[in-house]
Amino acid sequence: MNFCFDLDGPLIDVCDRYYRAYLESLTGTDESDGQVLSKEVFWKLKQNRISDTEIGLLSGLSVRDARNSAELRKGLSFKEEYLTLDKLFDDVYKTFDYLKSQKISFFIVTLRRQSQLMYAVKQFKLNKYLGNERLFCRVEDQKSQGDVYEKHILFANAINKLSLNPAETWIIGDSETDILAGRLARYKGVIAITRGIRSQLQLEILRPDSLVHSLTELINFASTVRS
Repeated sequence: MNFCFDLDGPLIDVCDRYYRAYLESLTGTDESDGQVLSKEVFWKLKQNRISDTEIGLLSGLSVRDARNSAELRKGLSFKEEYLTLDKLFDDVYKTFDYLKSQKISFFIVTLRRQSQLMYAVKQFKLNKYLGNERLFCRVEDQKSQGDVYEKHILFANAINKLSLNPAETWIIGDSETDILAGRLARYKGVIAITRGIRSQLQLEILRPDSLVHSLTELINFASTVRS
């Protein structure tokens, strides 16, 4: 048994960062007072696949400003000063300690670019558990070819470089990208976690192989499958 973790969502709470980018993207627009969404409302909309443009419209922006705000947010979401707002979920170290104790192989595949990934590794001291050979991401200047396609390639490359069997490897992800790319890469299955960018309802629509709310449940899953 092996585990492949997506980074943002399963391991890192990105809600504060995305909300800060949302607030910053409203600067200079003609939004009306009192129409700025609360963090809770904003995140619920994101989890239910409401587009950034639609979120702008719900914030009182004109169509033009909503589109501009959405485009601006793409760059702001990974701005280095906003990355400091990320938080590692409380159960990550416990889960990694368990996997190491059971000699279960695990690695990270993310659509972050290399500098963004390494920032998180340093930020949360993940190198205690994972060497660089177990970290897979976009290269720095790579042009986007579509999230599902790119993640599928990363999944396949990770398996090849680590000499693992995809039929014995589970993906822990929080989005449609993880589920669809995992199927293309012919991994054993995808365990969807509900604390990330997609709600439980949105994940259930895609029919992942299993659904958990925390990594503590993943420990139970691993012990059950191995017994």
